[in-house]
Amino acid sequence: MQDSPKSSDAAPIGLPAVDQELEKLRAQLAELSPRYTDKHPDVRKLRDQIAQTETMRDQLVADLKAKAARTQSDDSAATTHDLADPPSGPVAQLESQMRANQIEIANRERSIETLKGKVGDYQARLNQEPVREQQLADLTRGYEQSKANYDELLKKKNESAMATSMELRQQGERFRILDPPILPSKPDFPNRLKFCGIGLGVGLALGVVVAGAFETMDDRVHEEKQLKELLPVPVISEIPDIVSAADERDQRKRTVMGWIAAGLIFATILAGSAFSYLRG
Repeated sequence: MQDSPKSSDAAPIGLPAVDQELEKLRAQLAELSPRYTDKHPDVRKLRDQIAQTETMRDQLVADLKAKAARTQSDDSAATTHDLADPPSGPVAQLESQMRANQIEIANRERSIETLKGKVGDYQARLNQEPVREQQLADLTRGYEQSKANYDELLKKKNESAMATSMELRQQGERFRILDPPILPSKPDFPNRLKFCGIGLGVGLALGVVVAGAFETMDDRVHEEKQLKELLPVPVISEIPDIVSAADERDQRKRTVMGWIAAGLIFATILAGSAFSYLRG
């Protein structure tokens, strides 16, 4: 009668660890199921672990039931057996606990392998990050180009629809040039010939004014009358100018050169005015 309580005490010691591990695995499976399909390696590995843990739990339950049956059938023999070999109860507890620990170790090792696989997967994703960024940049550039083409085509479509609508409703007017513009033969402004005439007149006037001013400011005596007015007594006699032939030639030469220079200047002014007028 002493083996039954010890067996009942040994059952809850091994089973709770197995049940706890089984619940943990089922929670992990419930967490991964919405994200992955049943063919995913992590999901398949968790299902295998759950199946192994359930098999181990069934074996523990079967062993405990067999021990309980043997205890009930050999009640009297169990009493003497307990007296002869009292440590059989603790041994069963240790075996059950060792099996649970082995299951826990195996599950932890499988979890470590799973985490290592996830770490490798994440590392591979991190290594592919530059490639993904380049692909994203290419996709973005292609999207922007396509969007620009689409906007341009949409704008042309709207303009075409508007033009068609205006023609159908007779709201647009067509203009036709009856008399095309003609370029003028000469510019209206400035009148170069007029400006040249004004410049010539102003130049002559300034020349006369300047010559008159110099003549007025000149205090030298050039005439006989001016000399008589300056002298206090009348002039009795005078010595005429003695002009030689060379002086007369020089005088004529200077006069001719002066007229030639004036003619050249006048001709140059006229030629410049005519060229400016014809060019304009």
